[in-house]
Amino acid sequence: MPQWGNQDYKSAVFEQLSKGSGGGGGGSGNDDDEDRFEHFDNFSTRAPRGDVEAGVGETFHPERLSSEQAAPQFRAAAEKMQPSERAEIVQDLMSELQQRGLAPSWLQKMLGLGSGDPNQASPDDVAKLAEYSRQNHPEVFKRVVADKPFFVRWLSKPLVAALVGVIAGKLLNRSYDR
Repeated sequence: MPQWGNQDYKSAVFEQLSKGSGGGGGGSGNDDDEDRFEHFDNFSTRAPRGDVEAGVGETFHPERLSSEQAAPQFRAAAEKMQPSERAEIVQDLMSELQQRGLAPSWLQKMLGLGSGDPNQASPDDVAKLAEYSRQNHPEVFKRVVADKPFFVRWLSKPLVAALVGVIAGKLLNRSYDR
């Protein structure tokens, strides 16, 4: 893969995306999973913060991705995370929502979360809180997901490819606008 940020890198990413997000043929699929995650990780850590948040917002917008599609994705991702990663996401979502006047105890009761303690968060708790944030406080969802590439790591290939594509498109548009 060419060096991040140059035109060759951007072209290589778009070429891989056009092949279906992963780059190719046979193998166990695990390399493809790592490859698509590596692209998102590159974009999320090196692209302008606003582009990453905007990409998350566009890709996960409720008009593009229904709750029936998103919630199972979030649950499946949370099941594959380490407990410390689940706790980190729940803590960040709760903290951001609390800054908007929503008490953690109210969220726990309203969403039916198993525990108010982020360290005890189940995959179902993560999914419920992420989906609530995505639907009702998209700015919170965008900020937290942009900070947590490990959440994206476990989402489906088409969803990750769409996210990488949106962010890459923003970067390319910016480079052509100069």
